[in-house]
Amino acid sequence: MSNTFLAEIIATRLSHDLIGNIGAVSNAVELLNEGDEQDLEDVNNILNFSSKVLSKRLKFFRLCFGLSNASVKNIEELKEICKDYLSTIGNPNYKIDLDINISTPMIYKFVMPSIMMMADVIIKGGKIVVNETSSSLEIEVTSDANLNNSKLEGISQILANNTVSENISSYAPLYYLLNHASKNKVNVLLKENKLVIGA
Repeated sequence: MSNTFLAEIIATRLSHDLIGNIGAVSNAVELLNEGDEQDLEDVNNILNFSSKVLSKRLKFFRLCFGLSNASVKNIEELKEICKDYLSTIGNPNYKIDLDINISTPMIYKFVMPSIMMMADVIIKGGKIVVNETSSSLEIEVTSDANLNNSKLEGISQILANNTVSENISSYAPLYYLLNHASKNKVNVLLKENKLVIGA
């Protein structure tokens, strides 16, 4: 894949994931400028919620897709940033839990896009487990509800070097992961509901 293609789909995906809350902040500022005191509580709630979501997502995106000089310091920091990101997506009544078991935070460029991509498979809450074995990194998603089989099929198609019919930018984390994996000469496979990254 070309660097231009990768940049385009990442920019489109990030814009999609940020625009809703940016719009909410813009609307709240308009209400604030109108000076209606009855709206102040609503404005404060909107600004508080949206600013937290934007902050958590931007911190995650910067580390996931940014230059490596913004690397994480330790595994606990990586866990916190990823959990904060997951808390901003989906229905708040159906949370996504995360369990990360790795030996070094330096593989975050594999871990973060994998978590982002597999989170898209979850519809009504679930859990993502990241395990590092002696030969691979495994990212498995489980849920009491049905998973998004269409998204899993899309992941499978892309890994088989095929195209997908739906919005391709929704798979930006996977394309980024594949680009990083290619540079490090490792393979990426999908085994049912588990991404496996290894030699």
